[in-house]
Amino acid sequence: MNFQTMLAKRYIFAQKRHSVLTLCSIIVALAFMSMLFSGFTTCFTSLRNIAYDKAPYHCLVYSVTKEQGELLSQAEGITSCVLKENPEDGTYQAQLLIQKFIDDEQKVLDAAFEKAGLGFGYMEMLNNFEMNFDLMQYDFVGVAAWFTVACTFALFFGFVIILAMAMRLVIDTAFEISSKERERQFGVLQSIGATPGQVVKIITMEGTLLSIIGIPIGLICGNALAYAAYRIVLYTKLMEAILTPEKIEELVCFTTNPWMMLASAATGYVWVWLSAYATGMRIIKMSPMQAITSRSSTVKKVKKHSIYGLIFGWTGKLASRNARRSLKRFWITVVSLTVSITLFSTSSFAIDGFIDSYEEYLYGEGIDFDFSIGNRNKNRDPLGHQKTIEILEKSGYFKDLSLELNTFGKHQLNEKRSTIVEIDYCNEEAYNQLFEGKPPVSYEELAASGEYLMLELKQEHSDPLTWENIQKTQVLDEIPVVTSKRIEISVEEYEALPEDQQKKMREVTEYDEATGEEIITGYSYRENGTQTYSIHSRIPIEEGSRWRIIPYEMGSVQLIATQTQYEQHHEDYGILLSNTVECNLIDHDSYRDALSFIEKHETLELEWDVYGMNYVNRSSFTLTKIIVAFIALMVALISIVNMVNIVSTGLLNRRSELASMQCVGMTKGQMYGMTIVECLQYVLTSGVVSSLLSFAVMIGMKYFIRFMTLEEDFKTVISYTKPQGIVWICTAAAFVVALITALISIQEMQKQSLVDQIRSVD
Repeated sequence: MNFQTMLAKRYIFAQKRHSVLTLCSIIVALAFMSMLFSGFTTCFTSLRNIAYDKAPYHCLVYSVTKEQGELLSQAEGITSCVLKENPEDGTYQAQLLIQKFIDDEQKVLDAAFEKAGLGFGYMEMLNNFEMNFDLMQYDFVGVAAWFTVACTFALFFGFVIILAMAMRLVIDTAFEISSKERERQFGVLQSIGATPGQVVKIITMEGTLLSIIGIPIGLICGNALAYAAYRIVLYTKLMEAILTPEKIEELVCFTTNPWMMLASAATGYVWVWLSAYATGMRIIKMSPMQAITSRSSTVKKVKKHSIYGLIFGWTGKLASRNARRSLKRFWITVVSLTVSITLFSTSSFAIDGFIDSYEEYLYGEGIDFDFSIGNRNKNRDPLGHQKTIEILEKSGYFKDLSLELNTFGKHQLNEKRSTIVEIDYCNEEAYNQLFEGKPPVSYEELAASGEYLMLELKQEHSDPLTWENIQKTQVLDEIPVVTSKRIEISVEEYEALPEDQQKKMREVTEYDEATGEEIITGYSYRENGTQTYSIHSRIPIEEGSRWRIIPYEMGSVQLIATQTQYEQHHEDYGILLSNTVECNLIDHDSYRDALSFIEKHETLELEWDVYGMNYVNRSSFTLTKIIVAFIALMVALISIVNMVNIVSTGLLNRRSELASMQCVGMTKGQMYGMTIVECLQYVLTSGVVSSLLSFAVMIGMKYFIRFMTLEEDFKTVISYTKPQGIVWICTAAAFVVALITALISIQEMQKQSLVDQIRSVD
């Protein structure tokens, strides 16, 4: 064991407090980096598994013989060829996997197709085979995949490098604080013959020994944190919107990459070594006498007054001067505290505000249901809604079945002008929901009258064709509406018509599952007629209400009637625009079963999966909150380690000064007061800056939402004041940690007499 290693080991064991704090800095830095590496590997591997499960091939050849399949499997660059028989014609589909890290898949496939005698090349892909570009990307197959993955890795590693540089500052601060206390020792060593190179080697060897302990612990902690984040992501059930629970267990798995762990360890060690080397170079620039006396050869001017001095008197002034002795360490600690407090205080509120604002914008017009389900044959079967409701009720997956049948027509104002009339027929559930449980006329009364409610939308603009202006010139107890009915005839009837009438017809087709083609089953045309609707009463509707008024340029009138009225007279009404049942899930666990039930049922058509959209959005935002919370936690740990190290070391380095001041009259109360002010400098500065930053973040989030939605009157629910409470709670917690650290350090100093403290040389 050489001279430098021996001294490095002795100092590590002699000064356990400094060694533990420096070790904590290394562990936190490595844990942060390895957590990111493991998270990235897990995400990349899971996406690859999902892509493979969806389509387990790089290339799918549609129709080959068994012999051609065998030749394809023997082609160079093809690692696997799985044949799936086509029952229609007895041929096979060949699922090919190409060798990973191939840069030109076109050459590989062209050679394979030529060997199998398929008679086509890569450029005939559309008609003969298809490519799974997602899986190719994750398996590094082809130049395009290399480019995409390279861009992804470049962005990720760019982010990691920025964080690694921040980690280097943390480690650098730890070493600088540790070495500051030993400047006298290094001065003594140089005065008795140690060379500057040996001093630097002592510090770098110390960093190497601490790395041997800290790097493995940091890697273990980082992977443990990454696994915890992985389990939390699964707990949020975000993946259930994409995969079944069985597939999640099979495809989404926690993964670590040994090469990435090695890269993380190597990066961590390089940063530790650079920090130790930079600290050693700073020390050897001092002369031995300067290091022993701990005095600079130059005189620095200091401010006579400071804010803390004005508030707390001479103890505050001393505390301010002590902080200015090492501005670099002071500001690193303040910045890390500020970042962690700002992240903690604003991330949750900002994301929640964005969620609420997004949902208010997207679902703010009365959309309070989980599914909107239609009938595939609404135009052929005007009463198909009865079957739809019956099917949904029997399934056991749905509740609150709300039916809306929508038709439209045209009301003629005069010879040249007309306005659109929208008519909604509702069942009792939908009717009560539209009026929020307080309808102006009971459902039974409206159904018995056979009349309609007319909604009067109050509009601010002065368009002469708005319904508000129409009513000023004519008061209607009934309204004539021109409607268009759809009449369907058979193929035979169509062929018997004259050619000029045939041109006005449209084909009616059906999908033939046996042949896979559309077949013509008849023809249809529209026939206009006029219906008169009696008005039961007029209902004033304010702008911005939950009513979904169709904003036609020609103005609009909206009528409300009951399901019974439609069923009794549907043959006389216009074409059915929509035949939808809005409903809610019985419970969350039935979502996937309900979705599968709708998709597989031959008469049901899913028009809007609001629950799925909302579920994915909220899960994604929850995942973002988790990621931000982990980052905030890591930054908070870094800032706490820094603050504990700086506060404790700062006091212990000045024990000779503090003892001298006590000898000339400084009381213990005044020393505690000065210590409290020193702690306040860190946390109060961080608190004020965090408060301003959180306010700025919330303002920025508000304008970001407005910019993204391009809505001038977009209403946000972001609060500027809520984060302030969290800011000052975090600030108070940081102050408590700093104060406890300071009190422990002072208690440790007071175990020695004042004379021993003045004489102390570590």
